Amino acid sequence: TITITCIHLNQYLIRTVTMAKSSWPKHRAVAAVTVGACAIASVFNGFSLLWPSTEEDSTQLLRRSLQELSDGEGPDDTPYMYTWAQKNLRPVARAPESKDTVLFWHIPKSGGSTAKSIYRCLGKHIDIESQPKSILEAEKMGLVPSGKVDIIFSSFPSMAAEHLFDPSHKGRMLAMFRHPVDRLISKFYYLQVATWEKTYRPDWKDIDILEWVQSHNMDNDHMVKKLAGKLQMDEATEVDLHLAKRTVKGRFVVGLMHEMEESIHRFNTVIGIDESDSYNTMCLGQYFGKDLKKTNSNSHPKVKKDSHAWKLLAEKNSLDIQLYEYVLELFDQQKEVIESYASSVDVSTA
Repeated sequence: TITITCIHLNQYLIRTVTMAKSSWPKHRAVAAVTVGACAIASVFNGFSLLWPSTEEDSTQLLRRSLQELSDGEGPDDTPYMYTWAQKNLRPVARAPESKDTVLFWHIPKSGGSTAKSIYRCLGKHIDIESQPKSILEAEKMGLVPSGKVDIIFSSFPSMAAEHLFDPSHKGRMLAMFRHPVDRLISKFYYLQVATWEKTYRPDWKDIDILEWVQSHNMDNDHMVKKLAGKLQMDEATEVDLHLAKRTVKGRFVVGLMHEMEESIHRFNTVIGIDESDSYNTMCLGQYFGKDLKKTNSNSHPKVKKDSHAWKLLAEKNSLDIQLYEYVLELFDQQKEVIESYASSVDVSTA
């Protein structure tokens, strides 16, 4: 067979034409149209053309092409990424401005609730957009242009960035990450007792974690799917992972749950919080001093890494794990960048 593939890395559009080698003369016109369309699109809209191959199947060709493209840059010197991030979020490399509204991606059971409590204590105006309907309502109300909110917490990063921000009102993205397997284990035990949550699952008390992983858990590759704007039931792909990495690298200031204090310190620099202020020092001391405050924490049995349940979760969340391991690298790389912000940010005393 002969395969021609056209990829758009910003919008995640892939067009593939596959035909038998013997029918190439007969369908040459179809191939010519595909090649022509891709060539024109590549000039105007960031497409990439993969020429016919008789030795590699389309999947191998796609993987190889994406790896080659990952080393390149877009036409405006930014990495290829999701359009909602490229257009509506400020690059990590650019120093924050005092007028920036922050969008905090709240990944469940990854320290987001603690971050909310900290920024409430620090006197920041917080808005929580946890459902698609509320995001659309906030868009109609002009939430971001109004300047009435400092930080927006949302579990829908792609939708929130696309509908609440625009090129004239760009957002600054923050996110706290946790190992995907640890996050899911915590979720399993937490929702057994969290009567205040809409997703409270007391029935999970009657099953062990292995049965839950095998028969009940549908929340796999959560992060990669959310960035792609996909539903829980959808399948995440390697293309989604590629775009997620490039998007996070270019637009996200990343934090790590197991490095909470350092992560909040970096976020404070981005937001413009003066940590030397006496009130702010007192507030942060409640969370990082001797008497630590923990929000939504729940003690539960440990699940060993060599257990069948842990290994199965890792297998089902392989794309999320790859993204998380990439975030670990970014966390180290961003340290110097965030420190350089300090001299550029108008530090508030809020």
